[in-house]
Amino acid sequence: ETPVDPVSGDNIVLTIDTRLQNAAQNALISEMDYWNTYLGRIQSQNGAVIAMNPKTGEILALVSIPSYENNRMSREIPSYYYNQLNQDPLKPLFNHAISAEQPPGSVYKLAAAVGALNEKVITPDQEILCPGSITVVQKYSINDPGSELEYASYDRNGHGICNFIKGVSLSDDVYFYKIGGGYEDEVPNGGLGAWRLAEYSKALGYGQTSGIELPGESSGLVPDPTWKRINQSENWSVGDTYIDTIGQGYVLATPLQVLLSMATIANDGKHMKPTIIKEIQDANGNVVKSFEPQLLWDITKDPVISILDDNGNPTGESKVVETWAVQELQLGLREVVVSGTAKNPFADLSIPSAGKTGTAEYCDDVAQAKGLCITNSWPTHSWYVGYAPYDNPEIVVVAFVYNGGEGASVAAPIVEKVMATYFEMKANDVANGTSNW
Repeated sequence: ETPVDPVSGDNIVLTIDTRLQNAAQNALISEMDYWNTYLGRIQSQNGAVIAMNPKTGEILALVSIPSYENNRMSREIPSYYYNQLNQDPLKPLFNHAISAEQPPGSVYKLAAAVGALNEKVITPDQEILCPGSITVVQKYSINDPGSELEYASYDRNGHGICNFIKGVSLSDDVYFYKIGGGYEDEVPNGGLGAWRLAEYSKALGYGQTSGIELPGESSGLVPDPTWKRINQSENWSVGDTYIDTIGQGYVLATPLQVLLSMATIANDGKHMKPTIIKEIQDANGNVVKSFEPQLLWDITKDPVISILDDNGNPTGESKVVETWAVQELQLGLREVVVSGTAKNPFADLSIPSAGKTGTAEYCDDVAQAKGLCITNSWPTHSWYVGYAPYDNPEIVVVAFVYNGGEGASVAAPIVEKVMATYFEMKANDVANGTSNW
């Protein structure tokens, strides 16, 4: 048989910037190490960081910790090493950036914020009382007499009177309880409600895979009354809407979904498909195929919000998100780093940015085994997602630290370091004449 000459394969050029990738990995590891040392115990050992260009969807860095030695996987994989990785409870073979489904906490509030404005549930200047907690009568049916339940804010002192900007910048839980699920005459008619909240969540990218060119991406969970009835055999209550609104309860999201939700707002409503592929080259370095930015939808132009009846059923009509609602949320997110929950970690960043902190209570199998699920004192994951520059975004970054604690204390400094590195890299490249920026 006549021998056939080998044909060289093509090469994939990634969008990943190795310098930013290293910086993101170092920022995540060093922050976890700092807190583990400071607390005198192993607090956090896994997390994720993703950086993306919000206008193109190009992934600039994607970090999942713990990981494994790539070189040991390049040829024959030692069985003992693979078994060691596979049995590790920290799941080093698991891509936490795209596969980990976790409660997002307050980073999820973007959906309720833009939804409540767009549905005219509130106005930006409307003043809402934000005490440390509110009490509501919980009912699961029309004939249920109900029982009083307290819903507390993370700050038991409350924040006084809140308008939209203040509610967002201080991440006031009571403010979001009220706009999400309604409260007496202050926010009547059940607020935004669970059904409409789900619509706006999905419009920002939650509850679905993104299509990134990586295996194992998870879709997360955007719950609604039908989901609860089917999966929990229980009716939905106003309390479910309250905790759903602040990213707790049944809500689950991946770090990539959190990133994409912020990128959509940063990009004036344009939801881009995330990609790790810049181009494909042949063996001689010639470009075989270039990957162009792919706009999946624009919430301000494409009617992606289904209009629902009072029972949550689609009417067959749909609507867009009005541009002013997106702009108002951008103002609130800017105020987060100016005077709000992320003021301190971003005080030294010279580039104006915007973002959102998140501190998400959780009680998974690991926490239960360690006896951490104490009533009214559950452990928390740390989240932060933000973008910069504020006026013309070039980069959006999310950081997630499992069992990390407060978002402002742990995740936010990671994002700040990644952003600072990005703009330092850009300045150096421009100065050296090697810039493709």
